[in-house]
Amino acid sequence: MSSPEVIYRRWVLFITCMGSMMAPLDSTIVSVSLPEIAQDLGMDYAEIIWVPTAYLVTLAVMILVMGRVSDLYGRKRIFIAGFGIFTLGSLLCSIATTGNELIIFRIFQGFGAACFGATSTAIVTETYPSSERGKALGINSMAVYLGLSIGPPLGGVLTHALGWRSIFWATVPIGIAVMGLAYYKLRAVKPVLEKVRFDVPGLFLFSTSLVSLLVALTLGEQIGWGSVEILSLFAVCISTFIIFVYVETGKGESALIDPKLFTKNRLFAAANISAFLNYTSFFGVTFIISFYLQRVQGLSVLDAGLVLLIMPVTMAIISPISGRLSDRLGSRALASSGMFIVAIALVWLATLEVDSPIWRVDFGLFLIGVGIGVFSSPNTSAVMGSVDKRKLGIAAGTLATMRCSGQATSLAVMGAIIATVAGSASISGLFSGDPSSVFVGAEEFVKGMNLAFVVSAVIAVVGGITSLTRGKTGGVTSISH
Repeated sequence: MSSPEVIYRRWVLFITCMGSMMAPLDSTIVSVSLPEIAQDLGMDYAEIIWVPTAYLVTLAVMILVMGRVSDLYGRKRIFIAGFGIFTLGSLLCSIATTGNELIIFRIFQGFGAACFGATSTAIVTETYPSSERGKALGINSMAVYLGLSIGPPLGGVLTHALGWRSIFWATVPIGIAVMGLAYYKLRAVKPVLEKVRFDVPGLFLFSTSLVSLLVALTLGEQIGWGSVEILSLFAVCISTFIIFVYVETGKGESALIDPKLFTKNRLFAAANISAFLNYTSFFGVTFIISFYLQRVQGLSVLDAGLVLLIMPVTMAIISPISGRLSDRLGSRALASSGMFIVAIALVWLATLEVDSPIWRVDFGLFLIGVGIGVFSSPNTSAVMGSVDKRKLGIAAGTLATMRCSGQATSLAVMGAIIATVAGSASISGLFSGDPSSVFVGAEEFVKGMNLAFVVSAVIAVVGGITSLTRGKTGGVTSISH
């Protein structure tokens, strides 16, 4: 018979896994349905990219904040509040009547996701002993990929049967159920930090830097890469990031991101930078391949969803296995190998043509799934095990920020490359389903897609190299070492 503590740990893992599943579930449902949304709301190329990007930018900016807030006011409270905001945001998205409304509501939804995204990993890490942490985080990572797995077919089925609006209200009952379970089952752990000032300047500088970069990448081709507006945005991005690093140095526990975690903890730094490069390299693949399958290959939204299912299912199978292996072998070899596998997969996808057989897409997505599954759990366990308990919230928030920033950057970089090669006007016609633009746009879209995947493969290789710098084994350490 299981002890009360073991039973509690199981409840914690179940509830946080539900939290870990929700954000990627919503992301993948949206990805497969974006062609339908673009056509229904009349959104052009630059606008439709911001449906997923607005959500991810909000996550990237606010997840650091909510990690800090959870340290100050308690993780249970922030976890539950996040699901309430996320659920309301989902309802608002389902009634949006314009593209601008949908983007605004996605920002609201992203704020809620940031609340439970910043706390889920930290709750698991502080509940489980170090000997079981890798396995628990592996299961938690599997929940992320389960959400990714459910998203494409569910999005395809719902959009095909009930229209794209149904993909948002479908998450509402799950959110309500998780809020109830968390309220009654999770323990209210005393906040680990009680007298730390909130870092408003750090938040402003970081968010300004990230948003400036993404806006410049999104609008660069349309306005002109050499225009005053775009060059000014890049200048703002670089200058505010430099000021951010300077301001954060010396703040200690009150810093939004403590630079000492990067300068004095090689494992923490290498694993977080690798996470950023990992998501930058692959996340935009789902977005781009979804349009390729539906607009170029002519697949239905349901069939496209089934094809996209291959990558997350593979991730879900591999992730817990690599998590258990990392408990014995450390993270360096596993995480680095995963990055190089992703690079190989992206090179494979870069060879796709307008009339390529679908099995070539299937195999490329399978390889990416293997690579991400091998990388993710060991890398997450390494990050969370490299800091002491007082830093768990900010460590989880930092890692999640690297992930969300990488995801948003991936969409912006791939989108910018495709727009530059093909031209935003013809691509907008392809994305919005304009029949007169499909044939002309398809050839150019595929050329841009191929180049985007080549660039992403190079990013994955760089990520593999940075992963190797974490040390001989990349095992669990302490920040005090």
